[in-house]
Amino acid sequence: MNKESLMKILLDPKSNDAEKDDAIIDLGTNFQDDETIDFLINISNNNNYDEMIAASCGESLAHIWIMTQRIDYEKILKLKGSALSEALALIRAQRPDWYKNYLDMN
Repeated sequence: MNKESLMKILLDPKSNDAEKDDAIIDLGTNFQDDETIDFLINISNNNNYDEMIAASCGESLAHIWIMTQRIDYEKILKLKGSALSEALALIRAQRPDWYKNYLDMN
């Protein structure tokens, strides 16, 4: 499925949480560009989505940063709640140097 179709699933109020979760995972696995990163950050911070969706966004964002071998600390600082927790858990497990840098910033 292309990126635009996956994004539409997330924006469609008729999509159920399982479909949205799958779309988030597909976005994080198949698209590592800035547009995808910004979109996932916006979804994770949108109060219209539940915590599971926000957490999946955080995990997918961390997956993107790990796959591309570059993290944007300014963007990770935009994450909140379960999205931040999930992102940091994956980063701590796979890139402890990045996790330490994040802690040093705060």
